Amino acid sequence: MGKFSAYKVDLASKTDGHYEQDFVIGKDFFENMENQDIMTADVKVHMDMDKRHDAYECRFHCQGLLQVPCDRCLDPVDIPVDTVYEVTVKYGDDYNDDDGLLVIPYSNTSLNVSYMLYDTLLLTVPLRHVHPQGKCNRQMLEALRKHRGARDEEAEEAEEAREEARADMGDDNED
Repeated sequence: MGKFSAYKVDLASKTDGHYEQDFVIGKDFFENMENQDIMTADVKVHMDMDKRHDAYECRFHCQGLLQVPCDRCLDPVDIPVDTVYEVTVKYGDDYNDDDGLLVIPYSNTSLNVSYMLYDTLLLTVPLRHVHPQGKCNRQMLEALRKHRGARDEEAEEAEEAREEARADMGDDNED
């Protein structure tokens, strides 16, 4: 049935009402998406769907943990996931995905939600993912310092000073 058959929602057999479905996202999900940046994943997704007339109101609540390499030392960094994605699905003549409304062809009896979940989870990963100050692998940082020039060390010292200043101000927003 394909590598994403576990992430399909049957639409054709639904009558008006409320439906729920759960999905589990692991490392294999990201490997199937050919994404090697996610080292491990343990995310539970709960979907609530309300079908009313010709529309399916879907709400995906994603909770769990993703692990990515630290930009500084390459050791794993835990990224907590707690996000919601909402979309309305309707049938139409042609496929169209426009700002919260997804129109799928009448010939589709189910909805593959794997790409929605993939995009939603990737958006929870900050552009810069690093350990908190002082938590990086010291051996790796030392090895990097040995291979960099003095200019790189100055830039790193300036970045560390900025991070310490942010920490002193109580601002831990490194996203």
